[in-house]
Amino acid sequence: MSLAPIVLFVYNRPWHTQQTVEALQKNELATDSELFIFADGPKINATEEQKEKIRQVREYIHKISGFKSVTISEKEKNCGLANSVIAGVTEIINRFGKAIVVEDDIVTSKGFLKYMNDALELYQYEEKVMHIYVPNKE
Repeated sequence: MSLAPIVLFVYNRPWHTQQTVEALQKNELATDSELFIFADGPKINATEEQKEKIRQVREYIHKISGFKSVTISEKEKNCGLANSVIAGVTEIINRFGKAIVVEDDIVTSKGFLKYMNDALELYQYEEKVMHIYVPNKE
């Protein structure tokens, strides 16, 4: 089975981003998974505090290890979450045919990557299945 790449979208939440990455790193498939990080740029009217948080997130993502590879795409200007997700997911799907998409506020269990990869494999030829969604159980 070829593992689906992990696509992570980040912006200006350093603590959330760190929690998300640390949870992914605890997965048994992390070291065999490619991680693609898309970091949106600051909004035109961003405050200095917001710009500092964006800087902190970017500093952190450049130190991430524990994956087969880490590829980072940083935008100079803000594209907005919807545009960033559409562009990033499209890029990875066109390249790999599948993806596990995570935003910077998702803390996964240690079995998450295995579950998602198994589900993607199980349903890959099932035309009625468009995506696999794991609901937040808060």
